[in-house]
Amino acid sequence: MSNSAPTAAPAATPRPGASRNFPCPGCGAAMAFDPGRCALACASCGHARLLPPPTTDAQAQALQEQDYHEALRRLAAREPSLEARVVDCPACGAQTQFDGHVVGDLCAFCASPLLVEQAHVERLIRAQALVPFALDRQAAQQVFSRWVASRWFAPNALKHTVSQADGIRGVYVPWWTYDASTVTTYRGERGVQRQVVDHRPGASASAGPARRVVTDWTPTAGAVQVAFDDILVVGSPSIPAHLARVLGDWNLAALRPPEPDLLAGFSVEVYRHGLEQGFSEARGRMEGAIDAAIRRDIGGHQQRIHGRQTVVDDIRFKHLLLPVWIGSYRFGGKPYQVVVNGQTGEVEGDRPYSTIKVALAVILALVLVLVFASLSSG
Repeated sequence: MSNSAPTAAPAATPRPGASRNFPCPGCGAAMAFDPGRCALACASCGHARLLPPPTTDAQAQALQEQDYHEALRRLAAREPSLEARVVDCPACGAQTQFDGHVVGDLCAFCASPLLVEQAHVERLIRAQALVPFALDRQAAQQVFSRWVASRWFAPNALKHTVSQADGIRGVYVPWWTYDASTVTTYRGERGVQRQVVDHRPGASASAGPARRVVTDWTPTAGAVQVAFDDILVVGSPSIPAHLARVLGDWNLAALRPPEPDLLAGFSVEVYRHGLEQGFSEARGRMEGAIDAAIRRDIGGHQQRIHGRQTVVDDIRFKHLLLPVWIGSYRFGGKPYQVVVNGQTGEVEGDRPYSTIKVALAVILALVLVLVFASLSSG
């Protein structure tokens, strides 16, 4: 088996419908991106070639925010955009992008079979940047295995899934980031607290005066400016919210142009929550920060907000692909997921419960209670 030294790979230019099939020059097997070496590597013979860092221009283009309203105009006018072959999973609805050489695959989210015959063409906003995987398959599998080992009540079928070579799959999940400037005019009231002394007739001198706090309210109005930067919104409902908590912490300084080399060996999910829907969620998240800014501007001890009107301007966005390892398996006909952040290694998952193990635990607990009661009575 050859084990050639890594060599520099030529820069690849992404294009619509580009294939991510990179045949190994040594044995012809498909090469895949190796996060540990930042190289294209062949698992069959060990051949590898290093990926060069992106050029300054390519990196600047990947990090550049796009105009939100201009993008909506282009979509409405059906101007040219990325056309991709997309397969809808018949079981969970996740949409996976198929490249030219792919004829079949498994859904990364529920392990259902996908065939190219099910593909349809969609016009999409091209992803302009991605965070490469920092964990390779072996490291992600170890994280998955440790998580499973800590779940005593899980059935053995889950542990069997971990031992399978294809038990965990790498997928680039679509995300949006939004920037915006806001100006909010408001009207409300400022509450200032003060203490008053109540002199109660007939009260003894030793009791002293009664004190209480009252709030004086003053009408107020004003305007606040709040700027938002990189509000992250996932573009897919494929990962449930209770699992997506491990996907909230990303180092976006690691963003790179989405060269096909970095995508080699991984699935790419297509966004189902589009640009407008994503911004609607981002807009909802802005409310808390705007509300806090209004209260700071009102001042005093307490604040009342009676009305406000917000103007959102200079909306910009980026469409990103972020790395996620997903362990998907079925038990009793139901799909389950374990999600590993492909950059940080954080893990969260769902699992069924083994009725036998739960029953044994209940019986053991009852036996211990009976033994303890017997010893106490003795």
